[in-house]
Amino acid sequence: MAKSPPSGKRFPVRTYVFFGVLALVLLGFLWDGSPLGSLAVRKAVTAKFSTVRRVSPDELVAWSRDPNRPPPLLVDFRPPEQYRMSHIDGAVNVDPAAPDLAGLRRVTPETPLVVYDGPGLLGAAMVSGLSEAGFTRVSHLEGGLFRWVNEGHPVVDDAGPTTAVHPINFWWGRLLKSAHHP
Repeated sequence: MAKSPPSGKRFPVRTYVFFGVLALVLLGFLWDGSPLGSLAVRKAVTAKFSTVRRVSPDELVAWSRDPNRPPPLLVDFRPPEQYRMSHIDGAVNVDPAAPDLAGLRRVTPETPLVVYDGPGLLGAAMVSGLSEAGFTRVSHLEGGLFRWVNEGHPVVDDAGPTTAVHPINFWWGRLLKSAHHP
């Protein structure tokens, strides 16, 4: 005979947090460039990768302009076709399908790195991997390239400044303002 659950059993707080974040993500996908959807993704990334250092787009701009700090090397962790469409000026591309760290061999483990992807999920995972590989000053661009451009920061392609960013697919593209869709 199967045991029935004790009466009054409560779900763990983690369950409520998970479903709350999931609801925010789903609701966030309903709006164009939704700050709510982006916030939900950032919260999910923070929960999954709690030890990863994060830097906001505005903090990255300030850091890059600070003469008292060495500028970070930007690592674009997206497929090459997405990188070619647009990227943050000066970023080195590392393809997630075949991660080749050749572009990072010229840097020391103490070189500050800021990793990003489109919405901000894979970039956080890459930061964890780079930290495990011995890089000591690795940060994640919070919200990824989508937040970067949604907040008005520039991107480039081979021809110079552009506004188009690869949306990945229909659903992820909902986090990107329509002005940045190709």
